[in-house]
Amino acid sequence: MFKIGDFSRLGQVSTRMLRHYDQLGLLKPKHTDKFSGYRYYTIDQLGDLNRIIALKELGLSLEQIAQIMGEAKPLNADKLRGMLMMNGLRSSSPSPRSKRGWVASRRGSGRSRLSMNPPLTGAG
Repeated sequence: MFKIGDFSRLGQVSTRMLRHYDQLGLLKPKHTDKFSGYRYYTIDQLGDLNRIIALKELGLSLEQIAQIMGEAKPLNADKLRGMLMMNGLRSSSPSPRSKRGWVASRRGSGRSRLSMNPPLTGAG
């Protein structure tokens, strides 16, 4: 399990946002310490966090994201398209090139984002 700070670095979000998502029921920690209230997350939850971030980047509201995340069935394209059109984003959606750039930035620069070792800097 990861402490909230470690998980926030893995997911590239602030601890404040993780607490907010917890409050809204979007992303509950796997474990919360009874005495300290400290939140713990698992690596399995990173996919859910990335999904929340991606849907937010598409312009969906947190309410819409909560609806999507709460459904047992995966989101189908027609429903997503309808939500985007409702938000007026279909015509101003990012180009495929900018989407690829966003995905690449979420993945890192060829290095596993899950590595606990910091990247090497400078010539050794």
